[in-house]
Amino acid sequence: MTDQPRSGNRLLDRLPEQDWQRMRPHFEPVELPLAKVLFEGDEPYRRLYFPTDGIVSVVAVFESGATAEMATVGREGMVGAGAILSSDTALGRHLVQVPGAGLMIGYADFRRLEREFPALRRVLLAYGQAFLIQVLQSVACNGVHSVEERAARWLLMCHDRSHGDTFLLTQEFLAEMLGVSRPAVSTVARTLQRAGLIRYSRGVMTVEDRPGLEEASCECYRIISREYGLRMGALTDDATQARGAS
Repeated sequence: MTDQPRSGNRLLDRLPEQDWQRMRPHFEPVELPLAKVLFEGDEPYRRLYFPTDGIVSVVAVFESGATAEMATVGREGMVGAGAILSSDTALGRHLVQVPGAGLMIGYADFRRLEREFPALRRVLLAYGQAFLIQVLQSVACNGVHSVEERAARWLLMCHDRSHGDTFLLTQEFLAEMLGVSRPAVSTVARTLQRAGLIRYSRGVMTVEDRPGLEEASCECYRIISREYGLRMGALTDDATQARGAS
């Protein structure tokens, strides 16, 4: 296994080099534009996505039309984690929260590669465990912690999955992900901005003080990051770690 990224997706980059070279032709580069819905809940999988940039949110949609985020996926994983558990249908709505790009593979090809390459199956199962922990911890977080703490946690997770300190994020999307009103998100954003933790203007979010944002977050961020680290390696790359240490 090489330490150098080959695909740009950390899950795929954990595969042995020879396995990845044989799998590579089955993956197609794809853009992930803002607000694109990749799956609806219970929609049959026709393709799966492995982000190399950007963020995809898995959300629950209620009868009222309200939504709340269940999980976040970036370049550490795959969009369509239900497939790891042999599900043929999506676990919820998957939509692009921060635009980016990725690699796409047809569902039938994915199943065939999963059977042919034991290393792929092992990596997928490790990711599936980490993903499940994220979902369960997020559920607990939503019931216990304040909007400000949850917002800080979500921004940290976005920061981990971005290639820089600045990324696109509308207040409307953030409100939907946290399951709160837009005025509540506006209040939280102003609070974090006045504290010098972020800078936010016209849908562009910049993390100004990473350590301060970690202090403002609840412990759920640390728990989720630790569990991903134990199973998949750190979510943050050297550049992100350097930003956090500065």
